[in-house]
Amino acid sequence: MSSDNIVPIGFNYNGFKVLPSEKIYYSEFPYKINFKGNIIHRDIKEHEKLDDILYRGYNWSYTQSTYTNKHRVVYFRDLDKIDQILQDMPHLVEQLYGPIDTAHAEYISNPFAEDVFQHVYREKFWYNKYDVKIDIRSRDVYSWSNSSSADLEKPANDFVDFIKQQSFDYVLYLDNDSKYWANNYLYLKSEDLSEIQPWISMLYSEVVEKINSAVIYPTDK
Repeated sequence: MSSDNIVPIGFNYNGFKVLPSEKIYYSEFPYKINFKGNIIHRDIKEHEKLDDILYRGYNWSYTQSTYTNKHRVVYFRDLDKIDQILQDMPHLVEQLYGPIDTAHAEYISNPFAEDVFQHVYREKFWYNKYDVKIDIRSRDVYSWSNSSSADLEKPANDFVDFIKQQSFDYVLYLDNDSKYWANNYLYLKSEDLSEIQPWISMLYSEVVEKINSAVIYPTDK
């Protein structure tokens, strides 16, 4: 979805606090609302009224709705139905998500424009102090199922050893129960990343999947 088709809504929209959208949901929807009522407990009559607003005289492809164990989540392509819901059913709205500004809209439209480096819009730093999170293809114990995965075992282990030799503060989280390249993270500060970035580029680029830099937005808006 092009950023040209996305309308930023700021940190406050029609009296509702806005949290930054993490992405274009399902590659189609830049906005979402969490509604009161989960997959088991919900006010049926109120959600019938909501359905009437969502789907009356409207192309269903412009929204997508699902229930979770916490709430009902509805994704939106544009603001038309959002405006009506915020006016007619504000009591049912728990949280509104959307693009904050033009730069944010451009980022979620093309998050990989900077190769492995990404900005992540957050309320606070990871562990309240680290502004960088690196996704790594590694863990302490390997159980690869194919040769291409096995080729990464040595550089991944070398990268972990390299990090453990550093004197700066960091958190290294490795999912030892997983056999896949997932849930393996290194948290550190940007000034420390600048020290090891050349080594990552020269020696460990194949095991670094993504470098996330936190963009902290004001929480008092």
